[in-house]
Amino acid sequence: MDFKNELAKGTVNGDRYDYFLSLGYSEKAATVMAILRYGFEHTAALVSLFPKENVLDRIYDWLMEQSYPIERLRKGIEEYVRKNIDRLPDHLKGYFRQNDVMMGAGGPMMGAGGAMSSGMFTGGAMNMSAMAMSSASAPMMMKAPAPGMAGPAMGMVPATGMKIDPEKLATDSYELIEEKDAKSVLTAPTSTFRMTTSTASVGVLLNQIRNGRKIDMSQVRIEELLNYFDYKKLETANGENSAASSKPKFSITTELMDKSEDRKLLYINVEADNTPKEHQNIVLLLDTSGSMSSNSNVTIDTIATIVSKLKENDVLSLVTYSSEDHTVFTNRVVNGQGDKEDIMGEILGILIDGCTNGSAGIETAYALGEKTYKDGWSNQVILITDGDLNFGINSKTGLKDLIEEKKKTGMFLSVIGTGLYNYKDDKLEVLSKYGNGTYCVVNELEDVIESINNKYVSLTNIVAKDVKAQVEFNPKYVKKYRLLGYENRTLNHEDFRNDAVISEPYGAGGHGVALYELYLGDATENQGEELKYQRFAPNEYKELGMVSVRFKAPLSDESDEVSEIIPLDQKATDNSKLAYLLYCISEVLRGSNKLDRKDYEYLTGYLVDNTYKTLTDSKQDVIASLIKKIDIDEVTKLSQSEEEHSKKNEGNSKINDKYPGMNVMLDGPGMTYTPNSPMTGFMGLFNNGYVDGSYMNANKNIPTNTQNEVTENNEWKCPICGESKDNKGNFCCSCGAPRPKDIWKCNCGRLNTGKFCSDCGAMPPMAVQQQMQTATTALEWTCSCGTKNTTKFCTECGSPKPQN
Repeated sequence: MDFKNELAKGTVNGDRYDYFLSLGYSEKAATVMAILRYGFEHTAALVSLFPKENVLDRIYDWLMEQSYPIERLRKGIEEYVRKNIDRLPDHLKGYFRQNDVMMGAGGPMMGAGGAMSSGMFTGGAMNMSAMAMSSASAPMMMKAPAPGMAGPAMGMVPATGMKIDPEKLATDSYELIEEKDAKSVLTAPTSTFRMTTSTASVGVLLNQIRNGRKIDMSQVRIEELLNYFDYKKLETANGENSAASSKPKFSITTELMDKSEDRKLLYINVEADNTPKEHQNIVLLLDTSGSMSSNSNVTIDTIATIVSKLKENDVLSLVTYSSEDHTVFTNRVVNGQGDKEDIMGEILGILIDGCTNGSAGIETAYALGEKTYKDGWSNQVILITDGDLNFGINSKTGLKDLIEEKKKTGMFLSVIGTGLYNYKDDKLEVLSKYGNGTYCVVNELEDVIESINNKYVSLTNIVAKDVKAQVEFNPKYVKKYRLLGYENRTLNHEDFRNDAVISEPYGAGGHGVALYELYLGDATENQGEELKYQRFAPNEYKELGMVSVRFKAPLSDESDEVSEIIPLDQKATDNSKLAYLLYCISEVLRGSNKLDRKDYEYLTGYLVDNTYKTLTDSKQDVIASLIKKIDIDEVTKLSQSEEEHSKKNEGNSKINDKYPGMNVMLDGPGMTYTPNSPMTGFMGLFNNGYVDGSYMNANKNIPTNTQNEVTENNEWKCPICGESKDNKGNFCCSCGAPRPKDIWKCNCGRLNTGKFCSDCGAMPPMAVQQQMQTATTALEWTCSCGTKNTTKFCTECGSPKPQN
């Protein structure tokens, strides 16, 4: 049988065949790996019938002798296996003694990702998440499991042809993200966070987009999107840290980009030295539970990539886990390409089936790693899973304790996530964060090429651990700052030099990017009353601030530290422009209200005519995929909406100058306080000038309510006739209507409708405060989505307040 014509058609199989060839596999090995479906009983049984040595070559020769057309090849393999059933291992015999076989066994089935898998074999125990990957027009019947074998993780699926809505079955889980507001340099002079090189969020986003799924805020980790892209290397003041040559080396680059007259974007890139270890000792920990059947192509592509990177005398061990863990082989020394292909042959003989006892697999993998540990080598556990740990230790707290204990062995961790509809990102984040681990997500061949093949050294060669960053801002030039992203990686100031507080590792050549929005100005001016024990002495440093990075060598418990000054006169390059664009894209995908008019203008400027292509020479296809979820016309409307609110926000910004500890978000149309002092503790939603809380919700396009509005000339707008000219008294000069009672006059002479004076920041008299508090309580209502509101429209979903 000639497979070349089939593979040359440019199908999924053909692309994978070409990729395997590019990794150095022979034509025979590449053909077998592209044609046979990893993880299913027909493939596993066929492999078991041939000797392990040169197994891929032997299978290729056998396939070439068959007379079956490729669309019936699976049926031919099944017949061959049944004829030799007595030679099968016990765990496979039961599958072929069942009369209940998969519906349409001889025909093509829909495989992972929705691609027609002509010539690829399906079958075996598949859970509902795998079913969700299949075409609704190609219903499947689950075959009965062999005696003593675990069945489908989520039950049997009847062959009724019923359509399944995969979203209703989805059980994905992510760590929640709560966006942060700007902080005052006076009350929070430093910003400290766990530095990371992770890119996992991008893999999640691309998978959601490919499958037409909704993107949630918790899936968009801004820092990981920034890390995914490559940036041009620039000269740095310190070049690399001055520690001894045996210590990890880091370079820190910074850029400043103008955003508006009083705002700038600060770009920071922390990159590690690219010096991999000479040899590798890898323990491959492979999830073979039923849920992994939904993406088996990507799993074998990932494993083939890892195995291809092994050099002469490198060592590989393989542990699988489902209901139980199993050591397939240990301490296998690689002595050439033939060994790599024999390893891939054994892996094709693995069966996907059962529950997910991941903790048992972790225990076994680390125990093997300790036994095979090689001084001076890269000693690594590589975990491939969808994170669905439903057996053994499965809580995030339990996994954290387990992996923190196991990392004491000196083995480092790489987590490679894959899966759809049943993906447990939050658990894999725990394993990578607390296990000295790197983390990426792959769901298509292009993901494997980018995150595994192109970045293998960074993924597996750890050069530093517990990498933290701290940025100190000079209050002479910076009033406030906002770290864009890193919401779940922030640390306290004192954590930076506390070596007991762990962080994340860096692989060789890995880089981590951080972006800040800076509110410029002298924060030491107009501080208010002098305090005896808290004074801000003026300084003469003509610099914006300083970036410090703290880290430990891979096997050390002591930290080193490097720093870089942030100059005042830096210029922006394509690096900061690209990072800013990616930030804006991230916020739109999040459905956030953090973008202002300048952000929207910048975003549309690069998207309307595909101008973003000028910023990067690579990965334009990734940006193109991300912006498919963005409605450019809608973004343009949001920009115009923000412009209408800019004048009002300019007045309200004075509150932040007077009371910088309030952390007011200036640019959102509905301004929200994050109270952190007794003075602001009783304050809830700041209604942006409207007593009933109505405001323009940019995401919902809700019309603005003009009641109780005060103009720049200190005039109030009449709610009856809409006129404001000369209205400074108690009655409208146009129609005679009385002034709304919730407008109050400050001692400085300013009329206000908000909780603070928009000129001097003073609070209203106590009687007015009580009146406003009573009005707020009376207006509160609960939306059908569960959100409590004091506005006419729900701040969460945009639904109108019920009439009753």
